[in-house]
Amino acid sequence: MRYPAANSYHYSSLRNALRLLNLFSLEEPELQLEDIASRLEIGQSTAFRLVHTLMVEGFIVRDSSTKSYRLAASLLDFGQTLIKNENLFHLSLNHIEKLAERAGETAHIGIMKEFQLMYLLKIDSEHPVHLLSHAGRRSPLHCTSTGQVMLAYQEESIIDQVLERGLIAYTAQTITDPMMLKKLLHTIRSKGYAVSKEELHKGVVSIAAPVRNSKNKPIAAVSIAGPITRINERTIPKLIKQVQQAAGEVTKSLQY
Repeated sequence: MRYPAANSYHYSSLRNALRLLNLFSLEEPELQLEDIASRLEIGQSTAFRLVHTLMVEGFIVRDSSTKSYRLAASLLDFGQTLIKNENLFHLSLNHIEKLAERAGETAHIGIMKEFQLMYLLKIDSEHPVHLLSHAGRRSPLHCTSTGQVMLAYQEESIIDQVLERGLIAYTAQTITDPMMLKKLLHTIRSKGYAVSKEELHKGVVSIAAPVRNSKNKPIAAVSIAGPITRINERTIPKLIKQVQQAAGEVTKSLQY
């Protein structure tokens, strides 16, 4: 595949972020900012920017009393989820990479976990956009195409529990009316895909389709996301077919 172009600064920042996560261990579960800077051989201001970014993304947390940092519990949860879905992760990787290349947009595969959407995999395209998504991140079900696909195939009791938790408005386009959402879920089941237009992030559109296991039960969803300038009425029909094709390829890999 062709990987998106990136300058040396982005590669360096990513490498340092991964090295930072690897600093934590059973012997040293907590580290001070000075320790992080020293071991990575970077300045404290650079170290601060790294830890701040990782905190925002939910990878590490800061103890206000000791002023030290440690890995977030969400990483452990993601690790357990990944182990449980290891087969899905590995079988889908190649197909998600191809989808990102074909569509020219960021591609994901996600599952439903504890009434939320969890991304197992994210592949950036040649034209990456800033999205608050990464492998392990959780997002709402009701306002993402991946989440809507997952929710559409759940039992009515599960859907009702999601509705009871409340439908938070993230943009002016977010569906917050329970009956409207139920109607949308019915449409998604009929069509076999979901299109979410600026429901979670303004200016961002996503398309998703279900992945089915050997019992033909939807267990995950493949999706792409990008700016409305590229994913619009003119391009959506073609992109829907590409997303459905990728979801079908992952399904076939799982079933055989």
